[in-house]
Order: sequence, then C-alpha cells, then structure tokens
Amino acid sequence: MSLLPHQKLDWNLARLERRLEESPDDAQARQELALVWLSRAAFHEGGEPAYNKALTQARRVLQHDPGNVVGNVVAGLGLAGMDRLDAARAHLDEALRLDAESALVHWARATWFQAARKLGDPQGDRHQAVRAAELACRLAPDAWEGHALLSTLMWDRGQELGGPARVPRLLERSQYHAVRALELGPPATQQHALLYHVGITCLHTSRYNEANKILTQLLEDERYRHRAQYYLGLVNYHMGKFKNAILYLRQHLDHAQDSARVHARIAMAYLQLGEVVKAREACNRALAIDPTDVTARWTLGCALVDEGREDEALKTFKGILEDDATHAPAFTELVRLRTRRGDLRWLHGALRAEIKGYDRLPPPTNGGSNPRTVTRERIASVTEALRGADEEGAAEALLDCVDLTTDESLRFQLWEAALDHLSARKARALAKDLAHPGTAYSAQRGREVLVLARSLPENLLVRGLEIGDEDLRRAAVDRHGPTRDVTDHRKALDHERREARAWQALLLLALASHGNRSNRSLLLRWAEEADPDLADAARAALVMLGDATSADLLRKRARPRGVANLVDAMVAQLQSPAARMAVRPLAEGEDRTCATCGRRPNEVDHMMVGHDTAICSRCLADIARHRRDLESDDPELVCALSGRGTFETAAMYVYEGLAISREVVDHGLGLLERESVDRWLQTV
Repeated sequence: MSLLPHQKLDWNLARLERRLEESPDDAQARQELALVWLSRAAFHEGGEPAYNKALTQARRVLQHDPGNVVGNVVAGLGLAGMDRLDAARAHLDEALRLDAESALVHWARATWFQAARKLGDPQGDRHQAVRAAELACRLAPDAWEGHALLSTLMWDRGQELGGPARVPRLLERSQYHAVRALELGPPATQQHALLYHVGITCLHTSRYNEANKILTQLLEDERYRHRAQYYLGLVNYHMGKFKNAILYLRQHLDHAQDSARVHARIAMAYLQLGEVVKAREACNRALAIDPTDVTARWTLGCALVDEGREDEALKTFKGILEDDATHAPAFTELVRLRTRRGDLRWLHGALRAEIKGYDRLPPPTNGGSNPRTVTRERIASVTEALRGADEEGAAEALLDCVDLTTDESLRFQLWEAALDHLSARKARALAKDLAHPGTAYSAQRGREVLVLARSLPENLLVRGLEIGDEDLRRAAVDRHGPTRDVTDHRKALDHERREARAWQALLLLALASHGNRSNRSLLLRWAEEADPDLADAARAALVMLGDATSADLLRKRARPRGVANLVDAMVAQLQSPAARMAVRPLAEGEDRTCATCGRRPNEVDHMMVGHDTAICSRCLADIARHRRDLESDDPELVCALSGRGTFETAAMYVYEGLAISREVVDHGLGLLERESVDRWLQTV
C-alpha cells in the first residue's frame, strides 16, 4: 500500500494523458494524473517542472470540484514545491477541513511543515510536522511514505533538541520508522535513501557492525557513494579499525570537495595509531583549508600533548575555548593537563568562575540549546578532577563554591564531590591497612572499610581477612604492653580476638556490597567453616547477594533468642539492589494484571513487570502523552517497578496513584520497536 502511485510512472503518464485527450472532462483520470505528477516530483527526481505539472492538473480538478480533497492536496504540495508556502497552506487547510481522517492530507501537511522549516519560514514547526506524520501513520499504517517522512522528521527534531545523546527515544523511533518503511516495500529509488538513514542511526546507537554492513551496500550507488565512504570512515574509527577509517576517508576525498572536517578525522585516526607526526600534518592540512575548524584544532592540541609540548597544547585549547566556549572536549583536555601538573589553584579558580556565572545564564529557548547544560558539563569536568586529586585542599576548594549558587542540584553536586574526594583519600589510607591486616585490624577500621567498600578493590578486601594467631599474640603485646600477669595477657588476647573477628565480619559484608557474585564461593566457605558468629556474618553477606537459603538459616538461629524480627528487618535492608530494580517484559505464558487499568496480557501489546507490579503498553503510552501533567518532584516517591527513587531517575510520574520512572516508561514504549528493528537488522 502507498499514498501515491510509484510503479510504471512513464507508462501511467502516457496512458492518462491519452485518456484525457479522448475525454477532457474525465475528472477521475485528471485526479490520477495529478497524483502521478506529484509522485514524480516528490520521489522520482521530477523537481520543480513536475510540481508545476501536478499543480496544473490539480487546478483543473478544482475548477470543476472545489471540494475535491485530492485536488487540494496536490495543489498545496505543488505550490509548496515551488516555495509558494502561503498559497499552499490555504489548500492544505481546506483539505483538512474537508477530510480530517485522510492519511494523505496529514502526510501532505507534515511535508508542508518540513518545507517551511527548510525555507526558514516561522510557520515551519517541526513539532507540528511530527504530529501530522504520526497521524498519517496511524491512519495508514501500511503506507511507506508516512513512515519514511516520520523517520526523517524525528531525526531532524532530535538534532534540534540536542542530538541523539540528549533525546535517544527520538533516535529509536526514527530508526524504527525507517525500518518499517523498508519492510513495506518502497520503490527502488527510495530504498537506498532509507538504508542510508538506518545506517546513520546504527552509527549513532553504537551498532557499528550493522552500520558497516548497511553503508557498505551503498558504495555501489553513485548518489550515496561519497557519503557512505565518509560515514564508513567514522564507523571504522569507532570499531578501532583506524587504518580502514583512513582509507575510507581518503576515498571520500577523491569524490568530494577537499574538506577540513575530513582531514581532521583522518588526523584523529592517525593519532589513535600513535603516528603523531602524520596526525599533526593532517591537522595542518585541515587548518590550511579552514583555520577555524574546531575538530582539527582540538586534534592538533592532543597531538601536541602526545609530543610532550604541553605549553603549546594549553595555548591551543585556550584558543578553541575563546572562540567556542561550549567546546567540551577542549575544556576537558585543559582540565586534564592542569590536573596532571597538580595545579589545584587553577582548578579552584575555574570552578568558581563557572559556578559564579551559572545562576545568571538564560533559560533554554524552545527547541534550542541549554547554556546551563554546557556549564554543568564543564563544572562536572573540574569537580571530577578535584575529586580524584590527592591534595588536602581539594575538598575545601569544592565546599568553598557551595554558596556561589542558589541551584540546589548544583549545590548537592558540589557536596557530593567533596564527600567523594574525602572518601577516596580515606580509602587510600585504608588500602594500606588492608595490605597489612595483622597489624592494622580493629572493629572501628572495619566499620570504615564497610562504609567505603565500593572504593576499595575486592582483592584487598580478601587479603584483609588473613589474620592468624601469631598476629593476635603480637598485637596483644604491641597494643597493650608486655605483662607478667598471665590473666592480663589472656584478657588482652581475648580483646584482640574480638577486634579481629569484628574486623573480619565487617570485611565479609564489604565484599558482598560490591554485588559481585564471584565472591560467593569464598563466603560459602566462611559460612561452613568459621565459628558460628563469623558464619552468621558470611550468611548475611550471602543474603546481600540474594541467597534465600542463608536468610532462612539466619532466621533459624535467631528464633531461640527471640530476635527473628531483627533478622527480617536486616534481610529487608540487605536485599540485592539488582533484584529490587529488575524490570522486564512479561514472559510468554505469564498471566498478570496491569496495576493501573486492570487489563490482561491478551488485551494489550505487551506489559512491563518489576517487583510485584505490572503496567501495560496502553498505560505507558498514556503516561507518555501526559508527561508534564503527571511529573512529580516528591523526594519520597519510589518507582513501583524499578525501585528507583526520585533522585535516581530523570523524571518520576504519578499515574493512577502509581509512581513510574521515566526510564521504565521509555524502555516499555520502545520495546516492540526495538524488537522489530533487531529482527530486521539480523537479515542485513
């Protein structure tokens, strides 16, 4: 099915024209002829002459029948194809008034919005274009034209909102609709255009193997060869095949105008190969073509760093930022160089300057970039450097900046960075203790190890468990002093044994807090071989890894003492976060009910399940349509499916009394689309 005719266009044009010569008043033939000319103009390289002929036929149709929907659509798109937007809009508005349920009408309106946008007309609203194309797809789901247009519009809308990294859902939908259009059998003239689009979206979703296969197919098409070569260069660069990347980019230059952008990317590939001189030469070639090319300047700076010419590199990165303050890679390299030099004063000054200006930045424009986002990225680069610095003043430098902003999330970020820095310094000190547990163990230090367990390597935690009787005897003398009284010596020895056991128990819990099941065998051995109290600590650690048997054994030991309730509370706290946050599609054969609408699996496309809660695809779609109205900033909310709190998710929605995180909504909405794309890509 298609909205316009595409097969045997020349034959149809000749047939319809003969038919009209014989019967000039044949309205149906004239309408069909108008559609054929529109198809030739829009999809088969007919250009403005074909638009003009389509418009001529449409006007003749409208002379006899002003209420003809197809006539108004063709007239509108014919005028739009010749950049006469206002007259085109009048025809399309009339077509919409006549038939608001026509897929052709909504596809035409989406095309008009797209054309207006390209011409810089203020009426060119890409959001309206997307909505019109979505409606066209809904009314004619088996027409490839609607899916192809929607794919392009969603890609353009995503670029407008900041690119795939900012709006990955738009990229997913764009890819899906391009694949759907290919599945519906577009004419040969459009297949490579759609393949090209899918290849680019695969590149942006890091599906490099699939992108490589698809773009390689386009090397045989003269229209797409030079573009495919360029993107194959980028694909091979990301795959780590830097020599292939250089080859494709050089082939691209054989068919395209000498480009600073391409030479800059060749320089990046040479830099990855360690051929710094060639990288610098390629950068200079790029800068000879365009002295302002940012990628070439940045790559040149990186090459200078590799050559040990750090002062020149610093000047290069500073120059980039003077011309483009939003260039994050240059700022990141600048911060990295200053950090390597131990220039805490510069880092502190840079952080203060960024935070001082943050509150004065304007809010994001509608559909435009957000200047605060760029500044947050720069602040994150500096705080990350200060977080990892070993200087004592790094935490103070971070805390000094807290009062420079009124933005609570930024203030929290600074507090968190300061705490991370202090934690890292403390963890480095504890690492030394873990390397020599026989002299450093204590219950207090064990508690510190447990608090900072995620910052400590697992192999050191395992090593810290190694405390022998000789270590205890030595500690009894070193820590309590020599004594001739045997009773005092035994008391000291007992005290050290309790301290060592507490240390070991806390280290067992610290091992489990990493969430790595590779430690399971070690914990099982301690649970079986250690004395009862240490065995209980090992079982508690196993509970943290999701071991239900260990939880039952702990309850059994606690009942005679009347503290089973404490074990239950402990088990609830020690449940594996991974188990709490697993969200999955409902498996085939499972029978669940949607928590918000009560529908069952056979009534919906799919369900998402997490914890003991399920939500259906219809409710997810309803949440997506009313995101702004449903969003909540209540800090006490926890997603009913993922277990994530408000501070752990990009957004939290409350729907029919149920808290649902944005990640669950987006994952659930794109499930069927991703599966469809995956199936199609497997056939490439």
